[in-house]
Order: sequence, then structure tokens, then C-alpha cells
Amino acid sequence: MRRRLSLIVAALAVVATSLTAIIQPAAAATNTIVSLTFDDGHSSHINTLPMLQSRGLRGTFYVNSGWVGSSDYYMPWSEIHALADAGNEIGGHTVRHTNLTTVSLATAQREVCDDRANIAAQGFPTPVSFAYPEAEFNATAKQVVAGCGYSSARAVGGVSEPGCDECPRAESVPPVDAFALQTPPSVDLRTSLAELQAYVTNAETSGGGWVVLTFHGICSNSCTGDLSYSTANFTAFLDWLKLREANGTVVRTVGEVMGVASPPPAGAPVTSITCSGAPCSSGWYRSTSVNVALSASDPDGSAVASTRYTTDGSDPTTSATASNYAGPFAVTSTTTVRYYSTDVDGHAETVKSQLIQLDATAPTVTMTSPQPNTSYRRRTAIPLAATAGDAGSGVTRVVFRDGATTLATDTTAPYSYSWNSGNRTGSHTLTAVATDTAGNTTTSAPVTITVTR
Repeated sequence: MRRRLSLIVAALAVVATSLTAIIQPAAAATNTIVSLTFDDGHSSHINTLPMLQSRGLRGTFYVNSGWVGSSDYYMPWSEIHALADAGNEIGGHTVRHTNLTTVSLATAQREVCDDRANIAAQGFPTPVSFAYPEAEFNATAKQVVAGCGYSSARAVGGVSEPGCDECPRAESVPPVDAFALQTPPSVDLRTSLAELQAYVTNAETSGGGWVVLTFHGICSNSCTGDLSYSTANFTAFLDWLKLREANGTVVRTVGEVMGVASPPPAGAPVTSITCSGAPCSSGWYRSTSVNVALSASDPDGSAVASTRYTTDGSDPTTSATASNYAGPFAVTSTTTVRYYSTDVDGHAETVKSQLIQLDATAPTVTMTSPQPNTSYRRRTAIPLAATAGDAGSGVTRVVFRDGATTLATDTTAPYSYSWNSGNRTGSHTLTAVATDTAGNTTTSAPVTITVTR
């Protein structure tokens, strides 16, 4: 019995040591951690950057890589880079916000694994944190997320549920199930500032733990419908939350709490990158050259000692190809620029990456059907087909035309269309126009046919 008691005490000591290592802040012990998480990559999230940065706070932003920059509703990659450069964590949320409980295993794997790979391909650290779209998951979804390499997955609910006195007031650290992180209800239009604050204070007065808060739109115009939260309430909450540090409550990203992501080094410089005088885009530049400039500042007032970079994707802290930045330089082909700065006090910034993709070469396109000088009777189906290719950004669509009239657009190879000429008898000049992702276009050689009665 004494031996068993000793083993239990030893085991508890190990758990306590691990717990302290995860939640220990720089200055004092804490028993309550808050994570600010944001779903879907909504365009309003870029507005949280100055709100968080001015208070020394960081969040976890779960993005759907397939929707990035697809409309004004979503942030472009350049804004997501700005969030990451400020120390915020970028997590995965599937390619197209797919409910993993309603699709096949193969589809779920593509949505989760491809999303993670897409984010990493944009130059971000490979994501370690995931959030289930629609907060829906099952055992298969958990296995898929873990199998794709994530370290945690956030659901919604299970903590501080309304009317549930038995519900916990916080997630545990470490969590009982890292792939089913429990949270308070999602923050929305109905959530008062007092309720949001109570999620934190309830944890503080119940022994502490991890309070993972879920936000969608941060705006004053219901930008994400009922899931929006007002800018005024959000900033008031951040001000209040910052003051909780005096009580030992700290804000950490999900990856930091899980012990798989590190915060930016304290006192390190911050380096920014621009491309041809504007924020860099991770889309394709329709250009043969992009002028890249780096600029660095130091938050603690120290002078920046140097900025080093590479253009071959290697680590500038160790690579023999690294250069000291002395002024803007030209990128003339698709390149990954990696860069960092140090200050005179010896603080070194975490290496950042920027993918710059160039494609100024037009695609190729050839009409393969119909054959020139062929006759067709009116109201019959005339097969139009074309082959198209692009060695750079890739063909996005082929448009079939009859003279200046657009007949059809096909976005998937093999490019084809069955055209019913109707009553349009006479000679017709058919062409195919291919467009690549960068916006370059090519028109095929014309094919002339005759439609008879």
C-alpha cells in the first residue's frame, strides 16, 4: 500500500510539473489561461491586429485555405501574413469549411490534410491547431485530424453551458481529449460583455484552467450575421482581460498551451516585407520582376543590428547563401524569401517566410474540334474542344467564342463544349481563349466552319 501511494504521489508530481511548464508565464505562476480564437478567415479579423498588438496579446486564427481572398468576405493571404508576423497563430479549418461528419473518409482527409499543406505552402509554420467546421466532429473526424499531423482540434461547447451547473468552468491543462477541446458557447450578438467576462472569472474562482473563446466576425455591422461581436465590446473585453494579468490570468495561443508552438522572442525586432511598394501577395504576379524591400523596427527601442535573408528557401540563420539586407532587390522567378532581424542587444527575430510567385508567360491553347472547313446542319450539336497548358501558374479556364460572341466557359480539362448553332446558318469563326491564374491570356488560331440549312 505504501509503495502504491508513493507511485501515485510521484505520478501527480510529474503531472503538476508538466502543467506548470505549459502555463507558466514569464513573471509569475498562473492558474487560468485564455485563448482568443477566430474562425473562417473573415475579413474583419485583420482589424483585430492593432487591437491585439497594442495590448501585447495574440490569438489563434483558423482559416479555410480554399476561401482565402476569394471575395471581400475573406482575408487575402497578405493580411493573414500580417497577423502571423505579429505573433498570432494560423490554424487549419479545412479547405472549404467542410462538415467532416457528413462526407466520406477520403473527402475528409483531403479537406483536412490539403488545408494544412496549403497553409504551409504559403510560407507559414505548418499548422498545429485545428477547429472543426460547424463545431461538428465524431471519432472518424478526430482520427483524420490527428492523422494529418495536428496536435489539437477545437470544438464549441462543454464549458460554462447555460443552465448546466455540472458543466466545467474551464478546459483542463493538459486537456483530457486534445482533439475535442471544450469551450464556452461561441461568442455572438447575444453575448454581453459581462457574460464574456464571466467565462473568465468563473474559471478563476473554480480552480483555474483553460478558457478557449470562439469568435467569428468582429464588427459593428453584423458582418457575419448572428455570429458577429461588436468592436466596442471586443476592445472593452481586451482592456479588461489585459488587467487580469495582475490576478495571474494570461492569454496564450492554442499552440502555446499545447506546448507545440513558441511565442515570439521577447524584445526581438519586427521585420516587414513589401513587394513593388505594396504588401506582398501570395497570389501570382503577372510580371517578370518584383522589387522586394525589407524594413525592421525594434519594439523595446534598441537599434536593429542587421537583417538577413535568403532567396532559395534556406534558413538565413545558418545558410551560406544568406545575405545582409542593404536595399531593395529584384525577384525574377517564383521565390521563397526567408528573413529575420537582430538588434544590438542580441535579440533575434523568428525567421519569417514570403512566397513570391511570378508568371508573365501566356498559356498555350489549340482548338482540336471541329476540323476547319467542316459543314454542319443547323440545330445539330457541334463538338468544340481545345487543349491548353501553362508551365507557370496553371490554366484556370478556356472560353469558346464564335467571333466576338462567347459561347461557353470551361474551367476543367479536358476543355470541351457541345454547341447547338440553332438557326445561325452561314460561316462561323471559332476560337478558344485560355487564361492562367496570373491573368495571362492566349487566343487559339481560328477554325472556320459552315452551318447549312
